[in-house]
Order: sequence, then structure tokens, then C-alpha cells
Amino acid sequence: MLLTRRKRKEQKEIEIYLNNTPLFKVQGVKYLGIIFDSTLSFREHINYMAEKCTKLIFALSKSAKLNWGLKHAALKII
Repeated sequence: MLLTRRKRKEQKEIEIYLNNTPLFKVQGVKYLGIIFDSTLSFREHINYMAEKCTKLIFALSKSAKLNWGLKHAALKII
């Protein structure tokens, strides 16, 4: 992945080899839990984190009911 904030009109293909094996260009890479894309906009990372938080909220809402499940104090700690 080529990281740059510079906008170029021409698209040049770069061929890079490692042990006589071509490396392919990717649009994003995850490094230390942060998803970087080729334009450094972090849009993909924000979408990933929003989806992860949504899943967590739905899991907590399933375990918190009025008559059974986790109590309000336990959910507040979580």
C-alpha cells in the first residue's frame, strides 16, 4: 500500500518483489488496531469501530431486561 495525502491524476503501477514473488497492492492495512487506508482518511476505521460498538450495544441490550438479566448497576460498570 502506498501511503500519501497527495492527489495524483495519473495512476502508476509499481511492481515490488519479495523473494521473486510479486507483492500486490492493497487498499487498507490494520496496524496496532487502527485501519489505515491509502489516503489516510480513517473512514474505514471509523466504520469498523461503529459496527463493533453496535454489536456490543445489542449484546448488552439482550442481557438487560426489566424482570431478569443483569441489573442496572452491573450494566453501568460494564
